[in-house]
Amino acid sequence: MADVGYWAVALTLLVSAYAAVAAVVGTRRSNVALVESARNGAFVAAASSTVASAVLMYLLLRRDYGIRYVYEHVSSYLPTMYTVSAFWAGQEGSLLVWLWLVTLLTTTVVVSKRAWEASFGPYALGVMSFAQAFLALILLLVSNPFESLPQAPVEGHGLNPLLQNSWMIVHPPVVFLGYAAYTVPFALALGGLSTGQLGRDWLRMVRRWALFAWLFLGMGILMGARWAYLELGWGGYWGWDPVENSSLIPWLTGTALLHSLMMQQRRRAFRVWNLWLISLTFVLCLFATFVTRSGIIQSVHAFGRSSVGYYFITFIVLCLLALVYLLHSRRRELGDEYRLRTLLSREVSLFLVNLLFVGTALVVLVGTLFPTLTKVLQGRQAALDASFYERTVGPLAQITIVLIGLCPWLAWGGVSFARLRRELLPAAVASGVVAVLLFVLGIREALALLSFAICAFVAVSLLATFYRGTVNRRRRTGQGVPQAFVRVMTRNRRRYGAHLVHLGIVLIAMGVSGSSIYQDEVQIALVPGERIEVHGYTLEYQDFVSERTPSHQRFAAVMDAYRGDRLVATLTPKKDFHWNIEQWVSEVAIHSTLKQDLYVILAGLEQNGLASFRVFINPLVVWLWIGGALLLSGGVIAWWPTASERKRQ
Repeated sequence: MADVGYWAVALTLLVSAYAAVAAVVGTRRSNVALVESARNGAFVAAASSTVASAVLMYLLLRRDYGIRYVYEHVSSYLPTMYTVSAFWAGQEGSLLVWLWLVTLLTTTVVVSKRAWEASFGPYALGVMSFAQAFLALILLLVSNPFESLPQAPVEGHGLNPLLQNSWMIVHPPVVFLGYAAYTVPFALALGGLSTGQLGRDWLRMVRRWALFAWLFLGMGILMGARWAYLELGWGGYWGWDPVENSSLIPWLTGTALLHSLMMQQRRRAFRVWNLWLISLTFVLCLFATFVTRSGIIQSVHAFGRSSVGYYFITFIVLCLLALVYLLHSRRRELGDEYRLRTLLSREVSLFLVNLLFVGTALVVLVGTLFPTLTKVLQGRQAALDASFYERTVGPLAQITIVLIGLCPWLAWGGVSFARLRRELLPAAVASGVVAVLLFVLGIREALALLSFAICAFVAVSLLATFYRGTVNRRRRTGQGVPQAFVRVMTRNRRRYGAHLVHLGIVLIAMGVSGSSIYQDEVQIALVPGERIEVHGYTLEYQDFVSERTPSHQRFAAVMDAYRGDRLVATLTPKKDFHWNIEQWVSEVAIHSTLKQDLYVILAGLEQNGLASFRVFINPLVVWLWIGGALLLSGGVIAWWPTASERKRQ
């Protein structure tokens, strides 16, 4: 059965390579039959990669330990849902998922009438087919998920316990869908450059695909943060780990791209810049995979050292060379026809947003590569801790959030200072009131006062746009408030979807500020029946349990949490020793409220029942998850096509 999977990947390589050549050559020679055969090749590649994926899933569910990948990631005691997630838990499987997703997205492009019938459609198919061939080649040469062992073991090694979490069932494929989806804007960019067709139809397609990719990559990052918060047991959700950073960097440049595409649509500006942003975002997705798989950067998320990373570097260089060549060949046609004129304008704000997001991405990239660079240049590795990112990324993020509050009131072409001041007065007053109230309530840290005041300013500014739009709609039509609000949202999805995204960012900023500035940790040791007061909670250690399973030895403590005399939660933090990795893994217990999280880790347990705990109080963390959900909802609303757009498709 494994041979079927291997040869399915080989067929994907051959057909994708053929489609890449046939699409380009056929278009240049006006050979309709050759171009159509390339289009058919896209469907064959999707079918063959689907077969390969189905075979690997079958081998995992069957627990065929004669296959190395199955042996390394599955065991007889692994639950079925984690057996399924083992598909993308390892390097070979995740690359196959990526290949499969790219082939499916390629077929989506070629079946789209508007995309395929455009002059740049066949060129885009050629680029995407080339990307498929590259991934298939890696799977065949250095990362074969169907490799057999000389002798089938009786039992499998099993999945890494850290990956046995519900969020890790969905987080990796969602991230890879984001990476795969950025292949489409890149292919459209090279296709548009090849034909010189970079008009409105091209721009609409690029924007929709860029937003689609941005949504899924952002969703994957949030899921990864949630997994880290629940599973890693260190009290946080983001540690500026190199692999975390490597997925954040293309999301930042992708965010800049979405904003600068607006400039191209409205003012025919930033055309070359947008082509660079599209390509760099795609290349940075490849870089993220390089970081994970090359072994040059140490991370709790990374795979071991592998030659796969060098294949990715080669592919990155080829992509950039193709871009530079096409930009050079079209240099006379790509001059921007618009110049920034007025400071208080939507154009200037979008320009500044671009600088801030790209600058933030550059800072994170430098921080990620710093240990490797110092090792190469100085012979010793020097890492940057979280404080570096807090001192650099933090101020850039605050400035960006302030701009989010200003943008809704800045018009295309400019607005007078008097009008802008009048429009922003309610938000400025709210900001001052919040700062004063927090000071009266005992908040004295300047950073906290500034952060929450900024969040209040932007939130009121954004909510005012919804209020004004709803009131104006109600006055014109006489509709009720709920109906007027819904109609305002549906008639201008891009604008109000973007406002919801920005409001979600404000809530995320509030959660990050509260949890980073005011997080507190207490270490305690209790015997059964003993109580202790921790930040307004009364924690009572009830009992402990121990159990042995085929996969691990588990120790758990049962703790009741009270607010006054009211029981608010029963927490059961666990500590497991897993036989397959011979390491301890913590399972945290969390009680969440809108105000704060009570986060308990079992640090140790003696035979007499004496237990040591690490207790964190994480203020406002829940607002990070609420903000993330709002951000993604706004993105979906902005992406969702209108009736007229569906007709054009």
